[in-house]
Amino acid sequence: MRTAIFKQEWRESWANKRLIWIPIALMLLASMQPLTLYFLPDILASGGNLPDGAVIDIPTPTPEEVLISVSEQLRQIGLLVVLLSAMHTFSHERTNGTLAWLKSLQIPTSRIVISKWAHYALLTVGGILLAQTAAAYYTIILFDSFDWLDFLISTTLLICHFIVQLSIFFFIAAILESGVVAVVLTLGLHFIISLVIGWIDLDWMPWMLGPLSSQVLLTEVNLIWPLVTGLLVVIVSLFLASKRLRFMSDST
Repeated sequence: MRTAIFKQEWRESWANKRLIWIPIALMLLASMQPLTLYFLPDILASGGNLPDGAVIDIPTPTPEEVLISVSEQLRQIGLLVVLLSAMHTFSHERTNGTLAWLKSLQIPTSRIVISKWAHYALLTVGGILLAQTAAAYYTIILFDSFDWLDFLISTTLLICHFIVQLSIFFFIAAILESGVVAVVLTLGLHFIISLVIGWIDLDWMPWMLGPLSSQVLLTEVNLIWPLVTGLLVVIVSLFLASKRLRFMSDST
């Protein structure tokens, strides 16, 4: 009974093919970057309408630069893919009465929230690991090898970044009627705080986990405080989501 909701999430994930298309989408996003960078001169030459004799000289990016572009792609479009996949987690279940039914069974709210969050967190971790593996493969094949320890640290930070944003989304989705609005607010909050960090030296904030996943490939960075504050944001977000979860839709 304790893991029934968690198992049901995986069954639904398989039924609607979310278990398949999320990892594939993230892998495609990650694979496109090294392929695009490698064939970019040919793409420009074939479609640039250049005069005869013109030569396109684009410096070959280093493996680290390729992996940084992959990280940026996943942090932007990849995060959107993950949040959109979770968009109807609470809103749809309020509308069809599933949440109210779970409440009538006297299931603790924390179990509902954490079970659903854990499902998406594990799905996201698996997708990112596959995406980063694909990116590493094409980077080595098309460009050169790189420092594997830095790459593993970068991947870990990228996963932490996704988990923090997913946790914030779960809190917002738990208290709002619309999943779409929850996605927009999560991305908007991420964008605004990222801008603030750019203006003010706030290297300790969890929103630095994303940029640090790129920076660690080039230089040494301080990881302790962003990881600590990121863990606090996850715990607080899930706690508040459990306390403030709305079970009924206003339209019912």
